[in-house]
Amino acid sequence: MSTGPKKIGDLLGSIMAKYGYANTTARNELEAAWEEVASEQVRKHTRLGSVRRGVLEVLVDTPALLSRLESFEKQRLLEGLQSRVRHSQVSGIRFRRL
Repeated sequence: MSTGPKKIGDLLGSIMAKYGYANTTARNELEAAWEEVASEQVRKHTRLGSVRRGVLEVLVDTPALLSRLESFEKQRLLEGLQSRVRHSQVSGIRFRRL
């Protein structure tokens, strides 16, 4: 049974999903946003992990920095990411030791 011609937008969407373009775009956008919202000192000692159920995992290499981020900078960083990221919903940040 033929369904007829397909719209180019539908085809492109399925190709992009198949090859992970949307995931790559979201990841690149998230990394660029982190570069803008996190200070150079924070970026040197952190690495972005995965986003699961809207929560971004940020890996931190020192306990002192982890404590500072959790206690004093978490809300600012979250709001900065949320205002810059369109392709991924970030509803929270979880800091974890590297």
